[in-house]
Amino acid sequence: MTSAMLLATLTLFASACGATSNAAAEINGRKISRSELELTVTELSEVGQAPIVDGEVAGETVRSILSALVQGAATDQLLKEYGQEITSADRDIVEAQISQNTDTSTYTQHLKDLIIDLNAGSLALGRIIAPDAKKAAEMYDKAPASLGVLCVRHLVVETEATANEALAKFADGTEFAVLAGEFSIEPNAKESGGALGGADNACITLTEYQSGFDADFTAGVLLAKPGVAYGPVKSSFGYHVIYVRPFVEVAEDISKLLATSAGANLLNGYVATSKIKVDSMYGVWNAARGGIVTS
Repeated sequence: MTSAMLLATLTLFASACGATSNAAAEINGRKISRSELELTVTELSEVGQAPIVDGEVAGETVRSILSALVQGAATDQLLKEYGQEITSADRDIVEAQISQNTDTSTYTQHLKDLIIDLNAGSLALGRIIAPDAKKAAEMYDKAPASLGVLCVRHLVVETEATANEALAKFADGTEFAVLAGEFSIEPNAKESGGALGGADNACITLTEYQSGFDADFTAGVLLAKPGVAYGPVKSSFGYHVIYVRPFVEVAEDISKLLATSAGANLLNGYVATSKIKVDSMYGVWNAARGGIVTS
């Protein structure tokens, strides 16, 4: 399919779906135009990176590309916030790596630059230093997910009524760990107090929630505030009550996780807590999944 034909297909798709904006997506006021997305999809399809099936690029492929463009815009914003930028050296390193593994002789300059910048952003993120304890506490108290690290207890029960009973007991002063042991149908809840953590850490990364947990549960975790029981949240496992642990209780665990990959975790947290709009023709942004999904 030629570029003109593919662009015509995308334009027709937009008209059929009733697109109302020239922006395919927007993050914190920064717009990603439909023309930018269409050009990128076209160029990727012409080099075999966006397969065409029955004359069209699959919607899932387009959503993945648009999600990547949103992530790229978020990377630029976060780097600026932390006083970093993508350097010429970053681009040179990425370009050398790509040339060793991929024949880019048929790529347009626009596509080459885009791929290099998206990957060079990861190198620049590696230079971000984690916020100090005071700043981290402020970020966590405002929006725990902003650090890209979550420290959660939960309980899961079979009925909404039981979940509400547990919430009432919490409001009366019962500690959440005790409630988890009393109510939760999850194995070992009495021993764990409903804690969700790693082998040697009370916290786990937001990325792990997005890739490995029930999306409805993760969405509830993103809405919960530190020290407050939140719910009921219905998932495929039952009804949850979620408790984000106070910062003072998990500060050391958060620091350890951020120390291993501050930039990547902070980016994921930044995206999850940003204002992101997506033109309905492409789907909706799902923070619990970290990307665009069908509406």
